[in-house]
Amino acid sequence: MDLRLTVDLPHDIDRMSTLRHVLDGALAGLGVAEQTRTDIGLIVTETWANVIGHVRVGVAFQVRATVDEMQCVIEVTKPGEPITETLSNVMSSGHSLKVIRSLADDVSVDSDGLLVKVTKLL
Repeated sequence: MDLRLTVDLPHDIDRMSTLRHVLDGALAGLGVAEQTRTDIGLIVTETWANVIGHVRVGVAFQVRATVDEMQCVIEVTKPGEPITETLSNVMSSGHSLKVIRSLADDVSVDSDGLLVKVTKLL
């Protein structure tokens, strides 16, 4: 199974809840443990909070969730910008990132503290 969901922010801000619920349903269908699904739901919520903290007028972001049999990956991009796989795992002081780091297996942020990629093993 390969599932990809994308939400454009801030335009689709109300759809973050939909993303969280659809993602949870897909993970449940794969037989992912409830605690892992809860962690991923919180990661999605905190990702949204981190992105909102970086939104400036006229700047759009995409939050993308990709699920396969092994992992769930949450990525944040500015539309048209590719994901950079070589980002450093710098520590940011933001509360959302601290929560995400405590739940995820891998977290990458950019130099401005914007979350870029989170991986949670299933």
